Amino acid sequence: MVNIDYIMDLLDWNNSIEEQEQGIKLAKNVKCINAFLQPNGRYYGKNVWDNCAKILSERSNEELSPYLLELMEWLQDMNWPVAFCILERLKGMVDEPLFQRSQTICLKYAKALEDAVWESNLKLIVKDN
Repeated sequence: MVNIDYIMDLLDWNNSIEEQEQGIKLAKNVKCINAFLQPNGRYYGKNVWDNCAKILSERSNEELSPYLLELMEWLQDMNWPVAFCILERLKGMVDEPLFQRSQTICLKYAKALEDAVWESNLKLIVKDN
């Protein structure tokens, strides 16, 4: 088994394409995918987000469903790396049982925070479906 820190180090966008691809390949065997949800550890941050989104977008709806709230948090700012990748993946999950509940919760958070941008971005998920 490969250490998650080793994988995350490979995923950094400052690495060569080959190293990043190796990290993505190794990540396919990671069962606990929460490590790829907006990692902000001391050693990595937004430098790995693009590759983490690629990893997550390849996972099944069943694997992602428990993390819908965390995935929707990535839509707080569409300028963030990966926001559009996550948006497109979430569009493929609108029929999942937990989707509506998760979106409703995030919309309530956005309203409570007076974050009109996030609220608008959350509505983009179902706009074209």
